[in-house]
Amino acid sequence: MASGPSSQTRARDLDRVNACSQLDAAYADGQLGAGEYHDRSAQAMSAKTLAELNLLISDLQLPSAVTEQAPVRTPGSPRRALRIAVACGAVIAVGAIGLALTEQDGPDPVVTPVPAQVEKPLAQPEVAVPAVEPIIVGAAQPLTQDGIYALFEQYRQKFGDLTVHELGLYDQYAILSRTAPDAPEKVDRYDFRGGFKSSGTRTQRLPGTGEVDLAQVDVPALVALVADAPRLVGVPDGSIGHVLLADGGKGPTINVYVYDKAQTGGGYLRATLGGDVWQVNPAN
Repeated sequence: MASGPSSQTRARDLDRVNACSQLDAAYADGQLGAGEYHDRSAQAMSAKTLAELNLLISDLQLPSAVTEQAPVRTPGSPRRALRIAVACGAVIAVGAIGLALTEQDGPDPVVTPVPAQVEKPLAQPEVAVPAVEPIIVGAAQPLTQDGIYALFEQYRQKFGDLTVHELGLYDQYAILSRTAPDAPEKVDRYDFRGGFKSSGTRTQRLPGTGEVDLAQVDVPALVALVADAPRLVGVPDGSIGHVLLADGGKGPTINVYVYDKAQTGGGYLRATLGGDVWQVNPAN
């Protein structure tokens, strides 16, 4: 009888994609901050063994919006299944950790009753309070051409250049890192949902990694690549998980991650900043 996977069992592309889905769900569920989520996702996509993947997800709780899917097993536990999100960037209730998302599977979230408003005493003068601009759900669309151009322009206005360490594009938001101005060996993390907000996270820069000049990105070619990525990886009815722009040490690349229709697996591809595909890892 075959024994369960050992600590050195090689990970499949399916295992990597499933691990990323678990991380997506944990981020949406509020278990991971943006910086830690981005770091773990990058490590998951480059993990070589199941043991490496399980180190990235073993401390996560099971979010309510996920169902049991393909397993990533630990040594000695061949039946332990990895549970993954219904989609990359799984949708949660509006207002939960500020994610602007579009839909959610599973039961409706429990809404905590709001205490009744208490009127001010008549003797207390009314004070005019400036209106607070609400958070607009869906304002950021970083996987569309207009959304990418808007993000790049706001980035230039915010930071004075178009240089990033890494940039992750999702359907309704983006996460990115910049080299810390006072510590070149470290990077600072930011969220983008129509505006930039520091995640308060500073992490060690991975050795050998480089910078990405967003001015060199062919935006129309990137959008076309995103549209064609499901077909290229062999799941024409699949959906885009996210797009990562990064330089792992061999030059800047566009990495597009695709989930199949059932959300049980997927594949990914790598391309130049001009949109020329040079590596395809097809879905299983």
